[in-house]
Amino acid sequence: MSIKLNRLIVAGKDAANFLQGQTTADINKLTFIGQVSAHQYGLSAICNRQGRVISLFWAIKVDDETFHLLLPESLAEAVQKHLTIFIFRSKVTITRDEPSEEDLKTLPQSLIIPWIIDENSEEYVPQMLSLDLLDAINFKKGCYTGQEIVARMQYLGKHKRRLAHIIADNAAELIVNAKILDENEKEAGTIVYSEGNEALAVIRLEHQDHSLKIHSPIQITKIWHDDEAEN
Repeated sequence: MSIKLNRLIVAGKDAANFLQGQTTADINKLTFIGQVSAHQYGLSAICNRQGRVISLFWAIKVDDETFHLLLPESLAEAVQKHLTIFIFRSKVTITRDEPSEEDLKTLPQSLIIPWIIDENSEEYVPQMLSLDLLDAINFKKGCYTGQEIVARMQYLGKHKRRLAHIIADNAAELIVNAKILDENEKEAGTIVYSEGNEALAVIRLEHQDHSLKIHSPIQITKIWHDDEAEN
């Protein structure tokens, strides 16, 4: 993993209820693409009021009153401040430090998490990142910041932009926010996160069968799209 992560420790009697009101996943039933562990963990997001993703985080339930949130270092301080605004009278503390080796071992080994950093924070709604297909959104839980927008997007129908895994001929071109073009020089997508010659990108589905490039050619190896959603 090329990205440096920090850890937010959310602890206290009201920790679970507090996070439930701020995050897209059901913090009480954490899973990841259908996998359930003895120690619950999974992907979730924090959104702004417009339903745009401020940050993704990998949530680990340590016990009923303690949660570890792993997220990019570039956003950790801002997310900590954002969450602190909503504490009010909740019995919750939020501290920031380095993740433990035990925490890091719970992360997926393959490139599947479209980590958002400060350069593309608040650019995407969760469905553009296919978070609904990565068990990172629960549409049956209660309200959270941005929930109305996220729910409306889900029930409008099929999504026009989805997350894709790509491989590039030139790894140097896989920089955050780099534009992906089709053979007619029309914009087909945007790089979200990369490691080596692999990247995760938001792709316009109308272009998925076209020849794509940044400057050099790229190949789509997988798209997380609506056909994978449960009926």
